Amino acid sequence: MKASKTILALLLFLSSACTKGNINTNSNPNIYAHFHNETKVFMKKNGIKGLAVAIFDNKEIIWKNAYGKSTYQHRINDSTMFSIQSVSKNITTLAVMIAAKEGMLDIDVPISEYLPEFTVNTCFEQNPETKITLRMLLSNTSGLPHEAPIGNNFDYSFVSIEEHLNSIEESWLKFPVGTNYSYSNLGFDLAAQIVERVSGLAFNEYLKVKIFQPLGMYNSTVNNQVVVNEKNKTDGIDFGVKSKHYPIPLIGSGAVYSSLNDMVNFVQMHLNYGEYDDERLINRELLFELYKVNLNNYGLGTYIDTLYGSYYLNHNGGGFGFGSSILWFPEYNIGCLVLANKPANCFTLASAIISKYINANNRSRIRDTLSTNGFNPFDSLKEKMDGVLCCISDSIFKDEWVKYLGSYKVILGGREFMWYAKIAFAFGYKPFTIKVSEIDNELWLNTSWLGKSKLYEYQPGLFFTKGGRALDLRDTNLTYDNLKIVKY
Repeated sequence: MKASKTILALLLFLSSACTKGNINTNSNPNIYAHFHNETKVFMKKNGIKGLAVAIFDNKEIIWKNAYGKSTYQHRINDSTMFSIQSVSKNITTLAVMIAAKEGMLDIDVPISEYLPEFTVNTCFEQNPETKITLRMLLSNTSGLPHEAPIGNNFDYSFVSIEEHLNSIEESWLKFPVGTNYSYSNLGFDLAAQIVERVSGLAFNEYLKVKIFQPLGMYNSTVNNQVVVNEKNKTDGIDFGVKSKHYPIPLIGSGAVYSSLNDMVNFVQMHLNYGEYDDERLINRELLFELYKVNLNNYGLGTYIDTLYGSYYLNHNGGGFGFGSSILWFPEYNIGCLVLANKPANCFTLASAIISKYINANNRSRIRDTLSTNGFNPFDSLKEKMDGVLCCISDSIFKDEWVKYLGSYKVILGGREFMWYAKIAFAFGYKPFTIKVSEIDNELWLNTSWLGKSKLYEYQPGLFFTKGGRALDLRDTNLTYDNLKIVKY
């Protein structure tokens, strides 16, 4: 009996270690042990040194914990700042919808109304910037590629946000505006720039006034200097890369730093349909715009799918040495989030924890459809056009293409590498490589991370894959899908 009491006390301790706040202790403590064990296994499997995790409903935290140490050797706690990477997209989208609520912008008018100087390259249509809307930017249907030529997840070299945003104009659209889906950081960075234009505030100040302060998110920012000055933070951990603070120029798509407690508040606002602490941050109707599927199970800054007879909302992040995931089921009033200081599929841990809780508490029997007023996120699902090619020529090999044949590598600038990575590079290791070759009298591209694609020439030296990725070999500034490459 004494041993049983000791074990129970230990379980309760594990459920509240390194935490503070309102914790629900009504659930079976055995489930807390499961959450703890699941988290430890996940950390060990992925080699994660520091992690924070929580499961909660719209009013209180059910269980939360913080594990390991930061890159500064401080204990991770529920206020430790992590980069949340692409989870930032959900916050940026909310910022846009708040601006729409206040009449500052309309998400369905061309972005040229707000950024009249902006242009982008395309081989599909004239003046695409007069057709692209904020809704398209936030739903990844504008045609923009994933990364910008300057400031991206492959190149950690410090650049200003202005340099990053200006470089987007060098991009080539992957498909006609609004016809398909392609996950893109660039749309959200442009959206942040538009919010700055219409509000007259720096994006960080806008987030602070409109979202962070109202939600009590006092450890959240996109201001790099605030992160630098913060002691209770962790840097990211990339294999072979020295751990240090790398500024992130992806202002709308991946620059938010936040903490476990802050992000719980943020998702609880979603679970309360736009309200937090009895104050309404956003109208329910506008919030639901985030949840309407456009293409590829993506709404506006939000991924949507179904499980347990209901739908869930989610976004994940990874890059600059971090991993993150937010996940919530509106009709079951339950949410989970994971923040890690190493890239990993944090969704697997969040979904494992939330699934265990739903099953253990028979949540599927108490699905609440009244609160959502019968809302169905898939009612707005659109059809896409696959494989649209802008090229007027075929891929039959031309003699002048011989000069393009060979191997290229992606330039990984800005990183400080560990000694063993430097040795690997000295012996010829190249993590991201591209090979252009002639196969059966056609020109083909093979990348180490995306596989093979046939190339089609649009202009001399400018090629596209069927998926719309541009390979630009026209001058000395070589790029593939906006990533800088060099021949070796």
